[in-house]
Amino acid sequence: MRHRNWRHWFRVFHRDIGYVAVALILAYGISGLAVNHIEDWNPSYKFAEKSVDVGPLTGTLGEMEATVVAKLGLDRARVRGHFQETEHDLRVFLDEGQEVHVDIRTGKGIEKTLARRTVLFEVNALHLNNLKGVWTYVADAFAVALIILAITGMTMMKGDRGLLGRGKYFVGAGLLVPVGFIIYMYS
Repeated sequence: MRHRNWRHWFRVFHRDIGYVAVALILAYGISGLAVNHIEDWNPSYKFAEKSVDVGPLTGTLGEMEATVVAKLGLDRARVRGHFQETEHDLRVFLDEGQEVHVDIRTGKGIEKTLARRTVLFEVNALHLNNLKGVWTYVADAFAVALIILAITGMTMMKGDRGLLGRGKYFVGAGLLVPVGFIIYMYS
């Protein structure tokens, strides 16, 4: 049997681990881009408003809330409370920050709803480890795979194209980015 050097095995590991990790790399990358801009938008949910008309409301606050829930076909379990903001404005609070705001005199108003963003909700749940349990071990294995990919990718080439050649400049440039930000944060 022919002797193979460690660089050969690093190429094999790098290639095969890379193939296995590609879906998670894409998921974490997409999610990372999304959650990096959380101040500008909600990466997991989208908010929408629609006009509603439940007709004029009468009775106690509880009765008016019940009328709004019934006429809009809302699930009673989603209702978190109500509040008469002014003499003519009723707000019915629903789960997850959703609400219905109606004019008591006319019954016209706005229903604010929340819906999951397709794909982004799921990849953000994975990235942020909202699933906990077994997923924590999958995420840990992925982190180890990324470490292996970094080490094998950095060291599998030799000569002037390897780490001791031009590679050291690329690794140094990559290292300057986090080190520079850390220095900036603490200075």
